[in-house]
Amino acid sequence: MELTEIWRYPVKSMLGESLEQANIGPGGIEGDRRWAVVDAESGVSLSAKRYPDLLRCRAWTRDSEVMISLPDGGEYLVDSAEVASGLSDLLGRRVTTRSADATETIQHEFPTAVTKGEGEPFLYEPKTEAFFDCAPLQLLTSATLAKLQQRLPDSIVHRARFRPNFLIETSEIGFIENDWVNKNLTLGALRCQVYDDTRRCIMVALAQGDLPRDTNVIQMILKINEGRAGVALKTMDSGTVRCGAKVELLA
Repeated sequence: MELTEIWRYPVKSMLGESLEQANIGPGGIEGDRRWAVVDAESGVSLSAKRYPDLLRCRAWTRDSEVMISLPDGGEYLVDSAEVASGLSDLLGRRVTTRSADATETIQHEFPTAVTKGEGEPFLYEPKTEAFFDCAPLQLLTSATLAKLQQRLPDSIVHRARFRPNFLIETSEIGFIENDWVNKNLTLGALRCQVYDDTRRCIMVALAQGDLPRDTNVIQMILKINEGRAGVALKTMDSGTVRCGAKVELLA
């Protein structure tokens, strides 16, 4: 198996950036989800689960600074007044941006019916140091994408819907990651532990870029694989990972 893509999402729930290599440690990929769009008064982070227009924005890193492009085409520094104003107009709610800070508790605002993106919001505290929902590293294989595409011939089953940090290429077809939980693997020289399945929500069905909204994707994942697609990782050490690295599942 081969690591073919590495992705970082500097701002939670926005489109991210493709990397040729990444520095990785216990907190995930350096710079991943270190920022979020938050309610201006409470500081609670907002998610595309409830505010899908966040996926009309993109975040990337330029000269160590995080930049955001808004739907109007403007490109601004992540903590600029222009971003706060533009996002407030976009979401119809007074918001700003906030970086992860160990002195402040991170809380997310999610819809009650997470797989549908509906219902009154509830507050969720993930106990992470950055704006992750639960895990700092997510991995997905081409086998899972191929299986879902096989079952959904009229849908566009694309990697972008699943927002993985690592996309692994394999010749297999099927939910092969299901059998990886509680095993170790290597991404090049980096040793990782697969410690949980990734349970999917309405995010995989939302429109983003050229991908249309398609609720068939989440419905099929729930139907044939108990909502699972991909796995969560913990690193056993720190290091640099590059695209093209060999991926090996250990006994």
